[in-house]
Amino acid sequence: MINFQKPLKNKRLFVTFFLFAALLFAQATSFAQVNITFPLSRIVFQRSNANTATFVVSGTYQQGIPERVEASLVPMAAGQGTETSWQLLEANPIGGIFSGTITGQGGWYKLKVRVIRNGQVAEQTETERIGIGEVFVVAGQSNARGLQNYGAPSANDDRVNCFNFLNASFETNELPEPNFAHLNSDSYIAPYGYSAWSWGKLGDMLTNRLNVPVLFFNAALEGTTSRAWRESTTGWATNPYIGGTYTNQLPYSQLRVTIKQYASLTGIRAVLWHQGEADTQFFLSEGEIVSNLQQVVSQSRNDSGHDISWMIAKVSYNARTESAVINAQNRVIQTTHNVFEGPATDNLQVPRPDGVHIQGQALSTLAELWNASLTQDFFNRSQPQAPVPIPIVKIGCADNGQVKLTVQGNFSSYSWNTGWNEHIFNTGPGSYRLKARDAAGNFLFSPTINISNKTFEALPKPNQPTIIAKSNLVICAGDKAELTVQDASGFRWSNGATSQNIFIGDNQAYRVQIKDQNGCWSDFSAGVSAVVNPVPEVPTVVAKGPLDFCADASVELEVQGATSQATNRSIEWSSGQKTGTITVNTSGQYAVRAMNQYNCYSSYSTPLRVTVHPLPATPSIVASGPLRFCEGETVTLSANTPLTTIWNDKVSSQQLKVAASGSYQARTRDALGCTSLPSPEVKVEVNPIPAPPKITKYSPFTLEATGEYLPNIQFKWTYGDKNTITTDNLLKAVDAGKYSVTAFYYIDDAHMCASPASDDYQYILESSVSQIAVYPNPSTDGAFSVESLNNIENANIYVVDATGKVIFYQYLPSFTKSQPIKVTDLPSGFYMLRINGSRFPAVTQKLWVIR
Repeated sequence: MINFQKPLKNKRLFVTFFLFAALLFAQATSFAQVNITFPLSRIVFQRSNANTATFVVSGTYQQGIPERVEASLVPMAAGQGTETSWQLLEANPIGGIFSGTITGQGGWYKLKVRVIRNGQVAEQTETERIGIGEVFVVAGQSNARGLQNYGAPSANDDRVNCFNFLNASFETNELPEPNFAHLNSDSYIAPYGYSAWSWGKLGDMLTNRLNVPVLFFNAALEGTTSRAWRESTTGWATNPYIGGTYTNQLPYSQLRVTIKQYASLTGIRAVLWHQGEADTQFFLSEGEIVSNLQQVVSQSRNDSGHDISWMIAKVSYNARTESAVINAQNRVIQTTHNVFEGPATDNLQVPRPDGVHIQGQALSTLAELWNASLTQDFFNRSQPQAPVPIPIVKIGCADNGQVKLTVQGNFSSYSWNTGWNEHIFNTGPGSYRLKARDAAGNFLFSPTINISNKTFEALPKPNQPTIIAKSNLVICAGDKAELTVQDASGFRWSNGATSQNIFIGDNQAYRVQIKDQNGCWSDFSAGVSAVVNPVPEVPTVVAKGPLDFCADASVELEVQGATSQATNRSIEWSSGQKTGTITVNTSGQYAVRAMNQYNCYSSYSTPLRVTVHPLPATPSIVASGPLRFCEGETVTLSANTPLTTIWNDKVSSQQLKVAASGSYQARTRDALGCTSLPSPEVKVEVNPIPAPPKITKYSPFTLEATGEYLPNIQFKWTYGDKNTITTDNLLKAVDAGKYSVTAFYYIDDAHMCASPASDDYQYILESSVSQIAVYPNPSTDGAFSVESLNNIENANIYVVDATGKVIFYQYLPSFTKSQPIKVTDLPSGFYMLRINGSRFPAVTQKLWVIR
């Protein structure tokens, strides 16, 4: 097993110098003819699974602005692709450069570009060997990288390509821009492939089978374990052969820079992985190898920002085979998304001359094994990544003898060969080159932009503008006319203005230049001027009253001599009226102007300021208590204002004490003498006090309050420490003693008006009267009234004659007051009254009828 070693830098320096010199030669092409600056010969763009690719075409042309630039693809040989029609790259390109995209099917092409002027082909050029096909990045260890002088066969098909460059210094951040070449037996395959190895032969097989060109990049490094690949995805990897660590975060750093710089430019079909010999040598476990490979696959996808397909060969032979290594590789193939099974190479050329490396004819066999694994099913199911469009730089006009360079597209960073890091800037003559990074960190170079005097000749000049008057150009002295010009990106007027519209007030001629969207200025327009007419004298205004008053007053303003104005002169107030006299009742400044026969207005007269003081706020009345109350009471009315209050336009006081019914309003007066509108009306209602009642005896057990009262009157009886309220004027008195009564009525739920108390009445419960009283007794007509001292529930009232016959009966659920009994048609004589009830023993009373 060959240990890790670092090749010499000399060859890389030579190749770099050669590429740089070639690039300078290409950039030196003048504008004398059309020239293609991208793509370079032998580049291969990754095709889609639909067998198509779209890529950028850019270049330069001679001075002047063409109508359009077109491109087409023509197969290098019959059957090696499908010729396209002419496709538009860019219409009316400016600044001597053009760019656009072209789409074609898989094949090996001449890229033709032509410039159209006046409907004719003016210039035409072509670049040979532009490919749409398959791009692979090789990774792994020495049987992937290859070695010199091991019998590596050259690719015979012209369509098999590489970038013949060796990154001898293991640069990790940026590699030279690729200059593609045919893959010969001793070619390097950038960035670290050391020979054609088996890849040239595989390229022949693929181009023969797929009939599309093939491009290889190679990031493999000899003597590397899967552990070293995994460790270097995030840091420094251990070198088990010589101790210490690999330099420059090898080996993964070469795969990272290849993906970010080369695979982003061309697109990629898949990473072809051949590694495992070192894992066998250092006895890595199956589980670790699975984890290592999955991490490397995942990191490659993170770094590219795409789901890159992988094909993993089954490799362990290092003087012996190791099943753990093969098992791990199978597990990764079977369990990892978008990873495909590669060739099994352990049985190839066993034993091997040096114990590890495949040599001689076996390299062709190795190519056959890879070809057998790259099946049509793989091409159907793998996920090719399209090329990332290179940065497109557009040239536009700028002031002060400069041009503006603008980068199209979205990139995360910009780095120019001059040190600038912006996507737009102004500059002068020179050569400019951009390196830009996209959101995934992939970086691409723009073609070199050469700025010279001929660049300015190829910038468009807008047509001479025409000034448009947006208002009448016949104006009055002091007024302005508005001039405008068509929409543009910038404007320069002869008076120094830079807006699209200007206003002029004199008879000078005005001209304008316009700038288009490319920053280019036109010639000056023709001049435009205005006609300025005179204005009349300023009139005078007089006031016919005070100019300071309350809002309920007004003042007249009059134009002096308004009634004698000439017929060719009219007036107009600042408030809009057109009469000689106006009536004003609103604060403000009032002025008037005159108009002459040219319809020109004078300036406004010196304004008269009218101050109209607002009326105080209309007050609200607040009452200290109810607005309905009894005679003898009062309510105090207050207005909710600190200002002077005037009640019913008569009384001036902050408060008003009211004792009589009526309606009340309040106004307020401020310090300026302005009086408010009247408040909402408040109505006060004073209710009379009832006359004191008199007490008389209504019946043996009932007292009566007498007097003339309305039906809503109630009575409050007081005797001893007791009170009884009745809704009629009668009270059953069951206790002897002193009684008094008050008449009252409610004016609302909480307020009543009551009379003074009556004189005391001494009620005597007659001892001769039992609990039942009958009156009149005797009766001349058989009509009696029966009254019980105590209330009787479920009372039964009987009247029986001398024989015991019941001649009258009445049932009362509640016997509480005097009850009439009428036993008519009875002969004179004595009868017996009997009463009983619940919890009331029967009592009898004699009735006497006299006819």
